[in-house]
Amino acid sequence: MSHHARVEEVSDSDPDDMDPADFDPAAFSANSIISPADIPSSSTSRPPPQPQVPPQPTVAQPANRDIPRNYQCLYPVYFDKTRSRAEGRKVSKKLAVENPLARDILDAVQVLGLRVALEPEKLHPKDWANPGRVRVLLKTEDGTPVTDVVKNKHHLYIKVAQYLRAHPTTEESPFRLRIRGLPVPEKPIPAPATPRGWKIGTILPFHSPALTGGGVSDNPFKEAMLEMQQQGLGGDMPSIPGMPGMPGMPGMSGSAPEPKKKKDKKKGKA
Repeated sequence: MSHHARVEEVSDSDPDDMDPADFDPAAFSANSIISPADIPSSSTSRPPPQPQVPPQPTVAQPANRDIPRNYQCLYPVYFDKTRSRAEGRKVSKKLAVENPLARDILDAVQVLGLRVALEPEKLHPKDWANPGRVRVLLKTEDGTPVTDVVKNKHHLYIKVAQYLRAHPTTEESPFRLRIRGLPVPEKPIPAPATPRGWKIGTILPFHSPALTGGGVSDNPFKEAMLEMQQQGLGGDMPSIPGMPGMPGMPGMSGSAPEPKKKKDKKKGKA
C-alpha cells in the first residue's frame, strides 16, 4: 500500500508564516488532522499484548475542519541534527537530534499545555522522506499570547528540542502513530537504501514515501523503462534518436552497429 504525500511550498526565510496561508480545507482529507485529545498519552496506554511493541489505539479521525492561519508550524527537519541551517534546521547543532518525528514533536507541545494539531501527511519540501507537521497556537488572531510558558516561536523551537533530546527516537517510535487504513508492520522497518549524498533519516514514519516506495532509486529512468516493458508498453514507445540499445522499442537495436570495413588501397606500380 502506497501513500502519496503532498509537498507544499515553504519559504526558506520563514516557512511558518507561509504554510498556513497555503492551507486548502476543500482538499484536506479526513486523515490529515489528528486531534491531541484523541491521542492517548504514553502514561495512559493499555497493557501491551506483545512485550516488545506497546500497542497504540487507532486514532479517531475528526471531521474536516480548517486550522486557523495563526497556528505556527513545526516540521521534524527543524530539529534534525544531520541538516544545516540552509537545509531546514531551525535550532542550534547542540540542541538538534537524530531522526526527529512529528509524533514526538506533538508530545513535546502537549507537555507545554498548548493547543496543537497533527497533520501526518504534510511534508517540508526539503525533507520529503519524513512526513508530518504539527500546528501550534501561540497567539490569538488579534496577536494576544495564549501562554506565558512560550514567548515566541523561536522559544518554542528550543522547548521542543529540549524535549526531543530528553526522549530520543528509537526503532519503536514509529509504532506510536496509528493512522486509520494504514497497516502497521509486525517489526521495525530497516532504513531505506539511499544514494550517496542524500540525507534521509534512518528511522521514519511507516507512511513515509521512502518506505512505501521501496527506497530511492539510483536509476529511476531505467526502472521506469523496465516497468513499461513488463506492462507490455514497450512496442508502443516511439523511437528516440541517439539512444541505442533500449530493447522493446522500434528503431532501436540491442546490439551495437557493425563497423564499416576499410578498403585496402593498393599502391600502383611505378
